Amino acid sequence: MAKPPHRFAEGLTTALEYLSVMCVATMSVLVIAQVILRYVFNDPLTWSEEMARILFIYLSFLGIGAAYGRRRHMAIDALIILLPARLRRAVEFSVVVIATAFLVTVIVLTVRSMAELYRVEITTPALDFPMAYVYLIIPLGLSMLIAQMWFGLYKERKS
Repeated sequence: MAKPPHRFAEGLTTALEYLSVMCVATMSVLVIAQVILRYVFNDPLTWSEEMARILFIYLSFLGIGAAYGRRRHMAIDALIILLPARLRRAVEFSVVVIATAFLVTVIVLTVRSMAELYRVEITTPALDFPMAYVYLIIPLGLSMLIAQMWFGLYKERKS
């Protein structure tokens, strides 16, 4: 497994991996319980599918940072590897800056949407859970991705 570039990045990646595993485990238990209760006891849970869906959303955004921290994201580097080292670093830096700008824009728009959802008190149907809390993982997960990208760039500069 690829080692993250920095001690903090390694800890962050490990924490994201553990949280992802907890989401998968909880989702699995919920889905198995729902199947057993529905088909064996004919008494399904009313909220388990909704909770599993929310956990899947959380898993997706936690997994982004964890995968990037372990260098598991796909990258097309056919042209980049042909560049001289100095130009390659400049291109990699530019990509991280552009991606960061895009992700920060998404974070800002998501926070605005969360504030509006919280203001009008929109909740999930079965759990009556505020939708703003469901969307909370988006700025958190994307912030972790931004941190992982900059730690990766730092590692590349040290190499």
